[in-house]
Amino acid sequence: MEKELKEKLPRIIIFIILILLIPVLKPMIFGHSVKEIRTKMEQELKKDYGEDFIVENIGTRSANGEKFYQAEIYPKSIIGTNKEYDSYYHARASVDILPFGRLGGVGDNYGVIKMNDEAENYLLLKSKKIFGNKIRIKSRVKYSEKKGDGYLQYLECGFQEKMKAVKEDLKNKRLELTLYIYIFDRIDNEKEKEERRKEIYKYIQYLKKEGLFKYLEMGVIFIDERVLAPGYYDYTYEIKHGKKVALTVEGEKVYMPPMKLRKEMSGKLEDEVKKMSDYELIKRMNRISKSELSYKELEKYNAQRQCWIYSIGMLEANYKSSITKEDKDRKYDKLSDIKIDNYITYIYINKKGDE
Repeated sequence: MEKELKEKLPRIIIFIILILLIPVLKPMIFGHSVKEIRTKMEQELKKDYGEDFIVENIGTRSANGEKFYQAEIYPKSIIGTNKEYDSYYHARASVDILPFGRLGGVGDNYGVIKMNDEAENYLLLKSKKIFGNKIRIKSRVKYSEKKGDGYLQYLECGFQEKMKAVKEDLKNKRLELTLYIYIFDRIDNEKEKEERRKEIYKYIQYLKKEGLFKYLEMGVIFIDERVLAPGYYDYTYEIKHGKKVALTVEGEKVYMPPMKLRKEMSGKLEDEVKKMSDYELIKRMNRISKSELSYKELEKYNAQRQCWIYSIGMLEANYKSSITKEDKDRKYDKLSDIKIDNYITYIYINKKGDE
């Protein structure tokens, strides 16, 4: 009996070792299941952001010779809202594949989206107070700290906390704010233009008080409200993809849809907008996704005017080679520093007397 046990003992030991090694060998041989990756990501995201996330489209990727799992993520809280299918609110999460099939920690860029969202919520009330209710805002916030000769960006959220941190250590921390304010109300005459200039000036003084001007790039873009008319989408395909005519506008060559189409569209949509209440206009405005608030999707043909503001700090950080003497002298401390320019690809034809 003892002899038989001695003969079996090595096999028993090998069997036990194999059992113990299964959790290690399995990922080395077969990789990790989608369920494992999803669970790991969900747990880490819940821990980091305090809410549940949808984790989907999981797959393996490689970069710089390293392999990792990557997935698309977005918070469950946006399901059922107009944010659910808006790519602006969708982020990515990844898990490194370490030697012997082990998994690294979870990394993600949702903190950037959340930071931008926090900034927009913080600024929205004052923005509406100054510019009116027919506005949408979109931001890109970059928080960084000085490391050696440069700055290291942190992909974190906590907009107000970062504002406070920067105010307490201006030499070593900075908050870059790129802000787009879309005003769905065209400027019809010089009087309105002057009023808008005053509003922009007032808004800049507000940003200065908030400590958000030092690294600021801001575009105030006036969108023709006819983009909110129910019949607008009847024309979008032909406007974007149809025949174009070469024109010279303010000394620049541009390609625009034929004048006949532009006149027809302008007149029909103007009639529709006149019958709409502010409530209806705002409701349709809020249906526009954040990802559509862009040059390609919205501005190119629908923007009538624009005003761009660049602080010297932002220029030095990102556009150093293009800084002019005028840029250095401009402090945005007087109304004459505010310039509202025409959008040369503005498509609509206005009645005589309207700009």
